[in-house]
Amino acid sequence: MKTVKEIAEKRRAVNFFDSSVAITDDDLRSIYEIAKLSPSSFNLQPWRVIVVRSPEKRERLRELAMNQPKVTEASAILVFVGRGKAYEEDVDRVLRDRVSKGYMSEQIVDRVKEVIRNLYGGREVAFASRNVGLFAMLFMLAAESEGWDTHPMDGFDVEGVREFLQLGEGEFPVMMMALGKKQREATLLPRPERKSFEEVFSVL
Repeated sequence: MKTVKEIAEKRRAVNFFDSSVAITDDDLRSIYEIAKLSPSSFNLQPWRVIVVRSPEKRERLRELAMNQPKVTEASAILVFVGRGKAYEEDVDRVLRDRVSKGYMSEQIVDRVKEVIRNLYGGREVAFASRNVGLFAMLFMLAAESEGWDTHPMDGFDVEGVREFLQLGEGEFPVMMMALGKKQREATLLPRPERKSFEEVFSVL
């Protein structure tokens, strides 16, 4: 079994996908079974994923994503959607689960609901985006562990994608992700430089 270090070192943002490779629902489910273990605020899991396989729909997404070829070449494009209203829509289910598992008592449910509303009301975009980022990162590592390549994408027309996918109230695309298998003949360049520990960390 590979270590997290080995998986992280092998994961790369792939630009050249083998368009002949299909990904099945079972493949996606296997990746999700790992990725769903991602942490989230109060376990609200304010995300959903739209899997775009249709060639026609991916052609449109490509137009909305700076005409990047990987949008149509990958096995699928995943749109990670932030659900800004999850703190209202899912809170009852989440708190019932916490009560049933002994995390909290029934007596403080209303108090915790109020805390959650105060934390995330008016901060829906930040709330959902941070949580989706955690989920998407673990999804990429999980995909790598299952033998799939990915490329997270931030370069797209957010409003255009939101409208094209007819996202609901409070929903917005946080990132798109190309998922598939790297072209065998494609050679990855050396990994770009990463900042040193000293450049990143401040110890107070």
